[in-house]
Amino acid sequence: MQRRAVAVAAALFLVVGALSLGLVLTADAPTLDLEDDNVFQENDRFTFGGQTYTVATIEASESSGGGHGGGGGTSYEAVIEWQTESGTQSASLGQHGTVTLSGEEFFAHFESGEEVVLSADTQQLRQYNYDTEQYHTHTNGLWGVTILSGIVAILLLGMSYMPSRY
Repeated sequence: MQRRAVAVAAALFLVVGALSLGLVLTADAPTLDLEDDNVFQENDRFTFGGQTYTVATIEASESSGGGHGGGGGTSYEAVIEWQTESGTQSASLGQHGTVTLSGEEFFAHFESGEEVVLSADTQQLRQYNYDTEQYHTHTNGLWGVTILSGIVAILLLGMSYMPSRY
């Protein structure tokens, strides 16, 4: 009788763990949807506020996790140049880095290592960062439920088959 009750409880924990794992695996990460009118490739020129700017370089580099379990990933960088009376000025931008061009703040977003999107909609960037943080928080919580449910189910089943003292 006792083993059947434990088996039912363990099955309940396994169902909860499987459901939370299903939510983790089917969740969609937030995306940053920007207008396509500010998409630039290397050596493209654009004019803003009477100043002409050139996207000098766009680079993508792969980095490893450093052997500490970190994921590494791809880092992006673009260099924007413009001419002033004192010579050539430049600004380097990483993913979601900001730059002030002709008195207005822009941020850079990279979909690939071949093009950069410059946008002045910093409210949309803040919303994207908030949504991404919430997504990671929820995903980590569901992973915790999945792992804890599996451990509890295994412990329940293991303890139900321990020899009785009576």
